[in-house]
Amino acid sequence: MINEEMQFKVSIIEDSPIHREWLKIELSDHQKIKLLSADRFGRDGIESIKFHRPHIVLLDFQLEDMTGLEVAKRIKLFDPKIKIFILTAHTAISIIERIIRNKNIDAIAIKGSYDFETNFISIIIYVAKSGPYLDSSLLIQLREYGSLQGIAQLTGREFEIFIQSSAGKQDERIAKDLCVELSHIRNLKTRISKKIKDDNIGSIISNLINNTNPIPLFNCYQGSLQYE
Repeated sequence: MINEEMQFKVSIIEDSPIHREWLKIELSDHQKIKLLSADRFGRDGIESIKFHRPHIVLLDFQLEDMTGLEVAKRIKLFDPKIKIFILTAHTAISIIERIIRNKNIDAIAIKGSYDFETNFISIIIYVAKSGPYLDSSLLIQLREYGSLQGIAQLTGREFEIFIQSSAGKQDERIAKDLCVELSHIRNLKTRISKKIKDDNIGSIISNLINNTNPIPLFNCYQGSLQYE
């Protein structure tokens, strides 16, 4: 059970020494984060996670000894409650779609993404608590590329609401900012959900739109987002 006062336990599996060190430094500087382990290889990371049982794992997509998707599968087999957050430098739509369609992945971010690095701690805590996350730049790419028909068919307003929901913005705040009734936002989200489910594109995007009471990111780390 996660409560507001506890620390969030995090493990890292990342084969890049530079990025692994950056993650360690960022996580070690925050009082609500407890870094449990940082491994280079997938096989070592799996053993560390079996021992430590973190809330969330920051996992590189392509490791030296196996893929991040294989690591995620093995972790979820022994503890499905652990959140898997894929970090990747790949932006090819075919790779992103492959990750999204994988049922074991709870969140995806692009290494070096401005939104992710600016709100790093907020996003980690948000996902550890319960929220799905998909880098907003990837949502825009998926819509522009058009291979996922449901996202491509969203109207401009529907896509705007989808982006804001995926960032953890609550329905009430979206309605206030857009000067519309709350019921209108929820009706649009029902339409969005139907279009997205027609795509059958996996759990992350479905969870983004079904997350009708998201944890606002600005409550996780004061000042990191400008929603409040």
